[in-house]
Amino acid sequence: METSGQALAQIAKGHHYSVETIQISLQQVINCGNSLRGVEKTFELYVNFSEHGTPSFSSIRKWLGRIGLYELNREKEYRSDWIFIVDLTVELGTEKALVVLGVSQQLLEEEVFPLKRGLGHQDVELLALEIMYSTKGEYIEQKLSELTKKVGRPIQIIADHGSDIQRGIKLYQQQYPEVIYTYDVTHAMALLLKHELVADEKYQSFIQQCTQCRQQLQQTELSFLSPPSQRSQYRYFNIERLINWAIKLLDSPIDIIVELVPILLG
Repeated sequence: METSGQALAQIAKGHHYSVETIQISLQQVINCGNSLRGVEKTFELYVNFSEHGTPSFSSIRKWLGRIGLYELNREKEYRSDWIFIVDLTVELGTEKALVVLGVSQQLLEEEVFPLKRGLGHQDVELLALEIMYSTKGEYIEQKLSELTKKVGRPIQIIADHGSDIQRGIKLYQQQYPEVIYTYDVTHAMALLLKHELVADEKYQSFIQQCTQCRQQLQQTELSFLSPPSQRSQYRYFNIERLINWAIKLLDSPIDIIVELVPILLG
């Protein structure tokens, strides 16, 4: 009988590399957040790791894609306590992707709420991914109804107030009026922050100075002090990253800051 180590050393069927090499590659991306090219470079540190050489980033991307395809196509559990998280991706050409993630109420009550933490990627399942040329509410309602037949009726749907999604969910609620439609708290809080800060002179001055600071520090020895960059479209979604950076900098020992000032001014 083969041991688990021997099984991992075997060449994966239809592949050039061993099961162990494929597994470690995917774990570096999924569990460690390493980039595809970063994983390729990591393997170069261990030239004797595999007699079949170092996998290229394109091979790792294919393996990751196959894992994703399996996750998308595998049969999901039919439940009566699903919570759907629905969103549309940014438009790519003439297409958008409708994404539906699912988390069960049971998992929330047993594993998330007791620890007083937020949802993580490991908590949700990818229930549907549909490429759509039109995102009219009628089409979104149709996709939600099709998904319901496969995995069960949700008790709640969480989404933003985009016009197409909102109409689709309301049409869906006509069939299932007991389903709760909840405005995504992330979007809600971002809009509240935007309303408060968009006309706040002190905050807008802070943002401008952060931008100037980033431009002055990039490609210098002090680049590690640069404020985190913010995407213009989502600048009110992750505002705490910028505030936390400023607080940590203000809390730094003054003598260290004084020593760094001549370098910064130079």
